Amino acid sequence: MKLKEAAVLFVEDEALLRDSISAWLARKVGRVVCAQHGEEALKILAANKIDLLLTDLRMPVMDGIALIKKIPKAGPRPRLILVTGFYDPVLQEAYKLDVDAVVEKPIDREELLHAMRNCLGDADEINK
Repeated sequence: MKLKEAAVLFVEDEALLRDSISAWLARKVGRVVCAQHGEEALKILAANKIDLLLTDLRMPVMDGIALIKKIPKAGPRPRLILVTGFYDPVLQEAYKLDVDAVVEKPIDREELLHAMRNCLGDADEINK
C-alpha cells in the first residue's frame, strides 16, 4: 500500500508533538487521525479502518503497550510502530506483541517515513 492511500492513527499525549507530527503526516499519507492516549485510540480504531498505528509508549490513561494488547486480534489489524524516548525493557515485550518497528524520540522524520513505508510494504517508495 502506498503512503498516500494509508489511514494513520497517531497516538501521542504531548499536544505540541502530536500537532506538529500530525500536520506533517497529513502531507505524506492519505488520512491522519490523532488520539491523546490509548483509551481514545481504541474508540477511534473501533469506528475507523486504520492501516498504520503510530503510538507513544508512555502516556497517561492507557500506555502504548496496553493499547496494543487491547487491539482486537480478530479482523484486520493495523501495522504497528511504537514511538519512544526511552530505552526500556518494555520494548522486548512490544516485539512479542507484533510491533513492526520502534522509532525513537526525538522523531527523525526520514526514519519515520522509512519505517512507515516498510510496514505498509510500499516497495516503490522504500528507497526514497
